[in-house]
Amino acid sequence: MKIVANSKELNVEEQTTISELISSLGKNPMRCVVELNGEAMPYSKFANINLKEGDILEIMQIVAGG
Repeated sequence: MKIVANSKELNVEEQTTISELISSLGKNPMRCVVELNGEAMPYSKFANINLKEGDILEIMQIVAGG
């Protein structure tokens, strides 16, 4: 199925969770902030939300610096 993540169209398997998608992109889900279809998602829901055809995600990685 097709979704859009950070303005890029991606093909993902049915039943893919937000957490699985983030991991497949080489990022640590615990260090990311996600907006799904315009709604902020708490990390506690990443493993429980299955993506659907046409979903739009913005994934931002949290980076500490000084």
